[in-house]
Amino acid sequence: MGSPWSELLANLAVVAMFVSVWIHTHVWLDRRPVAVKAAAFGLLMGAGAIILMLTPMQLQPGVMVDLRATMIAVAGFFGGPVAGIVAGVMAGAFRVFEGGIGAFAGAVGIAATMLVGIAGNLALRGRAPTMRDIMILGAATACGSLLGLSVLPRSVIETVLPKVVFPSTLLIFVSVAMSGLAIYQERRRLEALQSRRIFKAVVETLPDCLNVKDLDGRFIAANPATAELMQATNAKALIGKTDFDFYPRETAQEFREDELAVLASGVASTIEQRLHHEDGTDAWLATLKAPFRDRTGTIIGLITHNRDITQRKRLETELAESQARLGDALTHMADGLVMFDPDGRLMLCNAQYRALFPKTADIRVPGADHRDILRASAARGESVTPPDAVEAWIADIMALQTHASHRQVRLADGRWLDVRTRPTGDGGSLSVFSDITEAKQIEAALLAANEKLNLLAHRDGLTELLTRRAFDDALAREFARGRRNTTPLSLLIIDVDRFKRFNDHYGHPAGDECLRAVSRCIEATARRPADAAARYGGEEFALVLPETDARGAFVIAETLRGKVRDLGLAHAGSEKGIVTVSIGVGTFDGSADIEIADLLRRADEALYGAKAAGRDRVHGWRPHLSEPRPTASQRKA
Repeated sequence: MGSPWSELLANLAVVAMFVSVWIHTHVWLDRRPVAVKAAAFGLLMGAGAIILMLTPMQLQPGVMVDLRATMIAVAGFFGGPVAGIVAGVMAGAFRVFEGGIGAFAGAVGIAATMLVGIAGNLALRGRAPTMRDIMILGAATACGSLLGLSVLPRSVIETVLPKVVFPSTLLIFVSVAMSGLAIYQERRRLEALQSRRIFKAVVETLPDCLNVKDLDGRFIAANPATAELMQATNAKALIGKTDFDFYPRETAQEFREDELAVLASGVASTIEQRLHHEDGTDAWLATLKAPFRDRTGTIIGLITHNRDITQRKRLETELAESQARLGDALTHMADGLVMFDPDGRLMLCNAQYRALFPKTADIRVPGADHRDILRASAARGESVTPPDAVEAWIADIMALQTHASHRQVRLADGRWLDVRTRPTGDGGSLSVFSDITEAKQIEAALLAANEKLNLLAHRDGLTELLTRRAFDDALAREFARGRRNTTPLSLLIIDVDRFKRFNDHYGHPAGDECLRAVSRCIEATARRPADAAARYGGEEFALVLPETDARGAFVIAETLRGKVRDLGLAHAGSEKGIVTVSIGVGTFDGSADIEIADLLRRADEALYGAKAAGRDRVHGWRPHLSEPRPTASQRKA
């Protein structure tokens, strides 16, 4: 056993070592789940607590203390409940294993400090801890450790405890504070590093040019957009160079004079600059130049933000050139054209534009406000607008004027207009209106024809139910969805009883009408959008019922059977005297290991059972029905 000071230094060294290990290795676990990282932190701190218990300090003869509480409290506070519990359980188990007169007291103290750390973590509610929080943790941990000392024998409490309480709690407080501050500083370092990474990523992905120059005009920082503008290899190629290395001397000199003016005034300035590249191309920039100052406020450089406005300048030039020819073009245009200024005031329009809006032609004149025109159009019943949301409708249209758009508008009189809008260089808008009513009518006719063709392709010509092929597609789709979502799917196979006798007795036209009547009953029963009814073949029908279990399918089947009976169609060839149906029910519960063919077979076997039991019945599939059965012609006889 060494001197108390050497033992104290040994304990503090262990604490520092384990905290340092975590600080330098925890980044390897950043990509792991939070629980894994917390458990690893708890294991490390628990190991540290065990080492500390193996190297205790002797404050009084026979009285040994250590800084285990530091590791346990820090684990719970910074790592959360998982880390705190792992560290606490490890330390508690080791202390109990060691035994001795203080085993129970040690376990109580470990539990108390574990709860202090976890409670502190929960009290943070997800926010980052502050230095004040760490000081409170140190004090709470020191107090918590006293709880273990309080359960020692009375003789120890009265003679020894008063002499060791203050130094032991002080050491724990200092140890927790030092450890917590070390982890706190590491978190701040990581947050600062993350902030720098984010800032760097933002600057590098910024589409606009951003750079910093020193007082002599040399680049000291630049983003890739600046390098692209200056036609440099990359941003690093700019560092240490000036505009004179990339632009003609006259252009570079103009830029330098602007920079010197900003440096002299000490005030940021936004200007538009025209530049000439060495390859002969021109460009325009909207440039913000602002002084770059150090912490004392002294100007040490210049921050420059460039936005390429070459396209805008070209549009302005094109607009100026086109205005000279606009008058003649407006006169001969077949479409309506209107131009609004940035404030929404009508600047010019042609006669065709006013002719397209006869009810509001009187106010569609230069100087009129676009919003007032739209309000009048809504009030006079010219436009189709939401009755209680006219202002919102107007706001939507005004928003469309700020960017290029293409839309189609239906007027109250049934006409359709194609509207193409483009913003102008000065912030206004130019719109072209074309009457596409005839094209819309042709489109509607084509859609109707296509819908009819689709109906013919997927619908049975007699009953208008799905064809067998369409039914197979619907069943496969719903079967896959049921298996994916583990939801039930039921299938009904319906057969018209004694239909061959009906045809023989009443004739085929009456038989067709009978099938149509039964199909209408099926359609009336399959009311949900996903239900699919089909003519399965001859006098057999099928009904797919998604998300329907066996009980629900039986209810629907009985309802359908009753609807057919209620038709009261006379059937002299049937023992029932009227047209009836037999229905087989097969159900897939979403989890059974069966295929579509199995579901079809089960429903078909259930149908056979219904017919064998006397017809005009609903039967479900039973395993004992899976046996050889008559052919379809024998079953329908």
